[in-house]
Amino acid sequence: MSQTLRPDISVYQHAISVAGEVFRLTCLLPLQQRFVLTGQLRKSITLVCNRLAVFAGSSSRLHLKRNSELFIPAYAELKTQIKMSQSFGHFKPEELTKLEACLDQILHYCRQNLEHKQN
Repeated sequence: MSQTLRPDISVYQHAISVAGEVFRLTCLLPLQQRFVLTGQLRKSITLVCNRLAVFAGSSSRLHLKRNSELFIPAYAELKTQIKMSQSFGHFKPEELTKLEACLDQILHYCRQNLEHKQN
């Protein structure tokens, strides 16, 4: 596979560290939210990591483009769960700063890659 088709593997490694941050934050949720909201947040970050794993293994331009497109909904689902948690008062904005910055960096990288492949 051409090196220009393969994203930097550090993006996937970065997502794994973001997953650790999500798991850490979910331990701070109130007891009544630990089952439902914790499950949703952890499912969402798992989807993000899975998308990036497939994304990193893309072997053709078409496969890379498709996996890039599939990453966006997984990212959006996680961001929605985070915003809901914040609006319910479970997390303070400063607790989410690092997580959101990391997620936004991954999204930026994937969008750049997607735009690059479309040109």
